[in-house]
Amino acid sequence: MEGPAAIVSRVVEEMLSELRWSRAPTGFISPSSLAKGCMHYLARELLGMPREDFDTRVKKILEVGTAGHARIPRYFSKITMAREVPFVDYEYRIKGKCDAIIYIPPMMDLVNSGFYVVEIKTTSSSEFEQIIEAGEPKEEHVSQCHIYIWGITRYYQNFPIKGGIIYYENRDSLVHYLFNVEYDEERMKKLLDQVKEVWRYVEEKRLPEPNVPVGHWACDYCPYRFSCDVGLKTMELKKNTTPDWVIAKAIAKRIVLKKRSQLNT
Repeated sequence: MEGPAAIVSRVVEEMLSELRWSRAPTGFISPSSLAKGCMHYLARELLGMPREDFDTRVKKILEVGTAGHARIPRYFSKITMAREVPFVDYEYRIKGKCDAIIYIPPMMDLVNSGFYVVEIKTTSSSEFEQIIEAGEPKEEHVSQCHIYIWGITRYYQNFPIKGGIIYYENRDSLVHYLFNVEYDEERMKKLLDQVKEVWRYVEEKRLPEPNVPVGHWACDYCPYRFSCDVGLKTMELKKNTTPDWVIAKAIAKRIVLKKRSQLNT
C-alpha cells in the first residue's frame, strides 16, 4: 500500500490506538460485567487493576456493536417507550443502561401485552449460526437481560416489566433473530449472591479464586487474561486445538467448492 491510501491507513491505526473502552462506573458493577459470570474478572475490575488494551480488530468489532445499538432500535420504534434506560441499585452497587423498553399494546396482542426490556447483540456469522442452531440465546445474554429486568423494576419502584427480548443481528448479513426471555427469580438470586461475594473480596482487597473453567468464552476478550491462570491456560488450549464447528465448516466449504468445480467442468 502506497501513496494517500497508506497515509489514511496510518491515521486509522492511530485513531484506533487512542480509543479506550471504559471500565464499569467507579464503585459499581456493570450488567455486562456481571453477566460474564467470572468473579475473578469482576474483582479485578472493581479493584482497578491494570489491564491490557484491546487490539485493533476487537476495537472495530466494538465500534460496530455501538453503531448497531444506535441503529437497530429504529426498527421497532413504533412500540418503543424509551431507549438507553438507566438504573442504579445502591444495595448491590450495580449500575447500567438497558438498550430499550418496549410496550406491546393490547390491540396488538392481548395475551402478551405489556412492557419488555430489549437487549441488542450483534454477532459474527459463525456465532449467529451457532445461536440459531442451538435454538436459544447465549447464557450470558439471558443473564444480562435478567439484570435489566430486575434493576429497572427495582429502580423505578415496581415498574411492571413483563419479560425480556434478546435481539440478535448478524454483522455480516444483517439478518436478525429474536428470543423471548422469561424472568427467573432463582437465576437472579444466584447472580446477586455472586455480587455479595465479590464485594466481600474487594472490600478486603483480595482476589477470589477463578470460578470459571479453562476454555470459558469470557477469556477470549478478557483484558486480564495475561495475568490470570485460567486466561493463560485458555489461550494455550485454543492455540493448540481447533473447535469441531470450525473443522466442520471448513469441510463443508471444501465440499461445496468441489461440487462447484465439477459443475463448471
